[in-house]
Amino acid sequence: MGSGEMIKLKDLLSERKFEMKGKYLYMPDGSMSSIPGDRDREDIVFSIGQKTFRLSSFGPGGKKMYIRGDYDKEFKNVNDLVKWLNKNKAKYIGLDN
Repeated sequence: MGSGEMIKLKDLLSERKFEMKGKYLYMPDGSMSSIPGDRDREDIVFSIGQKTFRLSSFGPGGKKMYIRGDYDKEFKNVNDLVKWLNKNKAKYIGLDN
């Protein structure tokens, strides 16, 4: 590699986005989690700016997802959720029950 081709780790991390692969949600930091089902006690916690949100599921088989926090939002599917997380530059905090 020439000196102009050097890739900085911080640049790689900043390019990462939330992605859904199979039944797992991959976070920008490289960690992954399945979407909590309607019977799971754990929520995935995100922050957007100074606000904190918790992702949960409900309905038959946990097919509907919603985020609770300073305001609530329901998602029709995982693609809708992933687009919203990336658009709002959400940060993954961790799991909480």
